[in-house]
Amino acid sequence: MKEADDKFLKLFHNNLVGMILTDQDHRVTDINDHLLQLSGLEREYAIGKTGIELGLMDEAFVHRMGQQMADNGNLSNVELSFTTKKGKNITVLFSTERIDIGGREHWLSSIVDFSRKKEAEDRISNSELRFRTLAKTAPVGIFETDAQGNTTYVNETWMEYSGLTYEEAMRNEWMNMIHPEDSDMQVSGWHSKAQKGEPSFSEYRIINKAGELRWVNGRAIPLVNGEGEVTGYIGTISDVTRTKQALELLKQSHEALNQRTEQLQELSTHLQQVREDERSKIAREIHDELGQQLTGLKMDISWLKRKVHPDDLAVNNKFDDAIQLIAEAVKSIRHIVTELRPSIIDDLGLNAAFEWQIEDFSKRLGIPFEYQNDFDDAVIGPNVSIGLFRILQESLTNIARHANATKVLINITREGEMIRLTICDDGIGFNPSAKQSSPTFGLLGIKERTYMLNGDCQIYSNPGEGTRISVHIPVM
Repeated sequence: MKEADDKFLKLFHNNLVGMILTDQDHRVTDINDHLLQLSGLEREYAIGKTGIELGLMDEAFVHRMGQQMADNGNLSNVELSFTTKKGKNITVLFSTERIDIGGREHWLSSIVDFSRKKEAEDRISNSELRFRTLAKTAPVGIFETDAQGNTTYVNETWMEYSGLTYEEAMRNEWMNMIHPEDSDMQVSGWHSKAQKGEPSFSEYRIINKAGELRWVNGRAIPLVNGEGEVTGYIGTISDVTRTKQALELLKQSHEALNQRTEQLQELSTHLQQVREDERSKIAREIHDELGQQLTGLKMDISWLKRKVHPDDLAVNNKFDDAIQLIAEAVKSIRHIVTELRPSIIDDLGLNAAFEWQIEDFSKRLGIPFEYQNDFDDAVIGPNVSIGLFRILQESLTNIARHANATKVLINITREGEMIRLTICDDGIGFNPSAKQSSPTFGLLGIKERTYMLNGDCQIYSNPGEGTRISVHIPVM
């Protein structure tokens, strides 16, 4: 018997669970080291005292538990909270049972600290409470599923979107609300994602209980436990119907604007062609009609002059002045005709027209022009030729008016089926993104002509760093 008692005491004192032994009056007869460490008590102080005197329990607990102990002869895992001698609040599971030691009745109690577990449970409980509170007031639909993708929870907003009851949602009846054109792909996609444990992102249409067509955006991510296993999904459903409607209206407006822009561009191209045709016609009429008339007038005055006596100086001087005025008028007419429609393009081609225009501007501005040209203009269509000439003409006019340049570089090359025209100056430059004090119709004209020729125009400039205009246009 003594040997059994010794084994018991050895197990008692070396147990990793808090152990306490009390007599019939519930006074401590022994306490193990683990419980002393847990409670902060001293052995000499604890022996002979009750749990109430030690501060481990209150009278209400003792009375309540005493009745159960009398009825059942034991207690099992009763939750008990107390404050240690160090002032720490802990929660333990208290168990006790009646035993016989040396022929005397005792109570053997075990005390297991589960404060951390309790705190973890409380945190989980509080997190769950916060989640449910947030989900209840959230402006988006929130749902949870199990690992197989079956619905286990939906919030009020989700039910408002769908018109389903909570019970209907638990039966996955939301799948029956998906628009027929989206149903197969959406349902199969959801099951596929759920089987693989992958996040799910989708946008689809539903027809709710009220018969309304709604666009929704669904997102779901897997919930993973400590072992890395997917235990379910949590996700949101957002009603994006208004956004989709707005985007559709924007798309329609954009298409209408593009159509209108194309019509305006076609009209602009037509007007530009009409203007070029009219310029050509006017130039031809001025050259043929007015030029011939002035030539005839000059011949008539020259004939009259020959009829006047050579000694009549006053009359002869008047005839000379008239002939000189007619010569100046003819010269002005030639200049006007050239501006309206440079015949050199039709007679000698674009390259010759470029060389003539560049030489003319160089003489007028008194600055050097460097011109590089390494392509054959024989295959260029007439509309492209006149378009490129006008772009060059407008660019040089802008340089003359605004750039204050000391040098100009012009380069025209052929790149496959495209022509690239580059015009650079070392003038004062400007900020292309800044609002200009006066309308830049010259630059707008260059861009417009480039667009009409199905080309691309880039303008690079900075204050004090000059300007570079690069035009890329199809050959035909």
